[in-house]
Amino acid sequence: MSKYKILLKITGSIAAYKSAYLISKLVQNNCEVKVAATDSALKFIGKATLEGLTSYPVYTDSFEEGQMMSHISLVKWADLTLIAPATANTINKIAAGISDNLVSSLFLAHDRKKPYLIAPAMNTAMYEHPATQESIKKLKGWGIDVLPTVDGYLACGDYGKGKMLEPDAIFNYVMTALNKSADVNKKINVLITAGGTKENIDGVRYLSNLSTGRTGSAIAQHFIDRNYNVMYLHAVDAKLPEGSFISKPFNSFDDFHFSLKELLSSQNYDLVIHNAAVSDYSVTSLQVGDKAFDAPLTRKLSSDENELTVKLKHNFKILDKIKNYSINKNISLVSFKFTNERDELKRRKQVNKLFASSDYVVLNDLGDRGEINTQRNFLIFSASGIISQQENAGNLAAELERLLLNKNR
Repeated sequence: MSKYKILLKITGSIAAYKSAYLISKLVQNNCEVKVAATDSALKFIGKATLEGLTSYPVYTDSFEEGQMMSHISLVKWADLTLIAPATANTINKIAAGISDNLVSSLFLAHDRKKPYLIAPAMNTAMYEHPATQESIKKLKGWGIDVLPTVDGYLACGDYGKGKMLEPDAIFNYVMTALNKSADVNKKINVLITAGGTKENIDGVRYLSNLSTGRTGSAIAQHFIDRNYNVMYLHAVDAKLPEGSFISKPFNSFDDFHFSLKELLSSQNYDLVIHNAAVSDYSVTSLQVGDKAFDAPLTRKLSSDENELTVKLKHNFKILDKIKNYSINKNISLVSFKFTNERDELKRRKQVNKLFASSDYVVLNDLGDRGEINTQRNFLIFSASGIISQQENAGNLAAELERLLLNKNR
């Protein structure tokens, strides 16, 4: 019985000849391989070779008699899909959602819970063209694993980027993705916090912050789409992801602390991604004119007085307690630091404070907040320094998944 089922899609690049060796290596390592190829690909490598290596017919036509539903059946059959080689034409086409052949139709029908790898192969100018780079960035944001190319001599005689990875390297990426997917299917438990706390002053007024929960929601969506067990602990007005997950809302610092402690001490979480913006201060009392009140009030304060004094108390750092609260003492923890500080040294000092509790720290700055309060430009730190920079929350989630799985492997 085969260990894994691989759907290999081949497009029209001269590097298609390398697919024969890759298929052979996969089969020798107990994998079952089926091939879908474009018409252009078959000008570089013949059906006889591919059928001989896989022991299956080559799929080429969405409308071939007896294969009318191949774009669905192949997706269901495969544990992993790989395009190798992937031309600029195919990469740009699938990133635009175009499905005018079997290979591109298979992409739109892909089960996003399963790994999908792309091994680019093209001329340097085509690889570095803004259209191709934008498409690669978009695909990565969708959770597709676009493999790097290598510098080398190309078929046209040029030297530069765009050369497809050698089959042995691609094989290693495939095995890593399959093993990671198997780990995911063990239903890893992830706790993700999102949104900002609200500290009530009276029945209608409160102190809060700029958090919308959009970043936390995007991170949660990534893990939900990949079949993790996700607990989403969120502010009452935070953006919610879609799909199958459990959620619990919070309002104030005390609400958040109580829920977080209860969850960590009663359920076995493997990962905590602490993105919530938690209040540093809570309201304890109010002074209105010559009258003092314990806070928060349930009724609305009169707005007739000229002066209102709000007394605040400093809250303890919940981040420092997460691993202590957790029944899983090997839990992995990612924390976030939101700054409004462009001085690099000062920002780094703020990050360093968090490593007493955190495995990784994500730094994001108010200056990188774009339209509709969407945060961009995330820096991921380990205790040794910056290890990654991700443009958007989707890419950030994919990188955190990779880091945390490798740490717990």
